[in-house]
Amino acid sequence: MMKTVLIAVSFLPLLIQSSYLWQAWTGSRLDHWDWIFYLASVPAAGWACYKQKFGKFDFYALLMLVPALTLALRPSLHHINALAVASGVGVIFSTVWLVGSWQLAYRILPAALLLLLGTPSSSYQLSLLLMCPVYLAWTVKFLLAAGCFGWIGVAKRTGHVIRRGPLFFSVAALLTGLFLLHSGEIHFEGERFLPEFPAHCGEFWGRSLVPDENTKRFFATSTVRQYRYTKNNADISVLAVKCGKNIHEIHPASHCLRTSMWTIHSENILHLSDRFAVTEIEAQKGSSRILVWVWYSSEKLSTPGFLGFRRHFDPAGNYHTYQISLPITGDVEASRNELKNFVQSLRSE
Repeated sequence: MMKTVLIAVSFLPLLIQSSYLWQAWTGSRLDHWDWIFYLASVPAAGWACYKQKFGKFDFYALLMLVPALTLALRPSLHHINALAVASGVGVIFSTVWLVGSWQLAYRILPAALLLLLGTPSSSYQLSLLLMCPVYLAWTVKFLLAAGCFGWIGVAKRTGHVIRRGPLFFSVAALLTGLFLLHSGEIHFEGERFLPEFPAHCGEFWGRSLVPDENTKRFFATSTVRQYRYTKNNADISVLAVKCGKNIHEIHPASHCLRTSMWTIHSENILHLSDRFAVTEIEAQKGSSRILVWVWYSSEKLSTPGFLGFRRHFDPAGNYHTYQISLPITGDVEASRNELKNFVQSLRSE
């Protein structure tokens, strides 16, 4: 009875995030199917636990339970709601491990993985990792979900249990590698940059455009501005979006490009100064090639990448995203210099 109560209590950190999950599922085009994985985890857990009994307490689980509980209950330590959700899943899994033994925990691990597949932003992160459109990332997620059910079936048929040490060492090594790969983007804090886009900016002359209906629909609750600046042969397009406090109106530029059938050739962080950086994307569709610069800014700071934006997001903030692009007609360096001149002119304004 006590073990059952402890498992029931372990769901509280995840339940605390229920309003965020609902907001993500209903307000984000990237996450609006993820509730399916939560629904699928129920029969998965029931099947995995069928005719299984609690084993002895395994206090090795505290090595996972303590940090997971800390991250789930103290989101101020990281300001990433998705991490709080994933940590809530970790609390449930590690509690089952603690009270029911590693053997029982291994049985329900596929159900825990299904919950992780439903974590907001997981579709974008997977599309970023695989460099593919988000609809392909959804396909991969559903294939992984099917694999989780296959895992349960094989485990019940064979009774095989992978040892906890090698499994968690492999997971820790993978997560550490991914963190180190993106650590610069995640932690960079640049000076705020909220340009006004005047009609005359350095050598560039510009005019405002009326956003079309598709753009207005895509950024339904945000203020969208578009501009076009020209100088000699340079033709720069600007998209400026003020999303305010609605985090789901900030869309990663690479995701939008892939959804529009552009092929991403490169996506890198470019530091223009010690206190300001952008994400530079080189993309192609057919014979057309473009160079895109993106940054995100609040009233306090700017960050070049979507991961950094999610890292620093504060619900009390007021957020903007900016995308500037121009066609690549010669070499990439010439186009990069034109964007540098344009941004420097904006910053001097």
